[in-house]
Amino acid sequence: MSLGLDEEKAKERDDERAVDANYGKLRIIWLAILASLVSLFVVTRLVEPSPSESGPLFWILLVVGVVNLGASFFLKQRMLRTAVEQRKPELVAAAYIVALALCESAGLFGLVAHFVTGAKYYYFLFVVAGFGMMMHKPQRDDVLAAAHGPGGLWQAKKQD
Repeated sequence: MSLGLDEEKAKERDDERAVDANYGKLRIIWLAILASLVSLFVVTRLVEPSPSESGPLFWILLVVGVVNLGASFFLKQRMLRTAVEQRKPELVAAAYIVALALCESAGLFGLVAHFVTGAKYYYFLFVVAGFGMMMHKPQRDDVLAAAHGPGGLWQAKKQD
């Protein structure tokens, strides 16, 4: 080429741009879901619940929220492993979306607990959801691993 770049370097740059674009999309999705969780919490602080008996419903919602948090980690790791094995970076986005949706469900359970049961500890479900979302912050390495296989970019360069 006239610029002194060979085709391999140009392909590497295109791959890096694609990885950066996928990573940027993941960060935007993560921030949007995190913002929706914060807005749900603000709604619970602004609107008073109707007084009612909390009974076992709050505890059921709490257990299901914590189970969803655990399931989010399990499913994300499983889907990320599949993305790396199949070299499909688009599956990384699906893994993160599933994990974040499961975490956000705990926040939705907190909203339900606030309005239906009137429990004063409803915010614990928001804490669980926020913790999960912080733990599922997108990692660029996950996108790189899916784009370049199990060994990643550096392993692919070593083998060449």
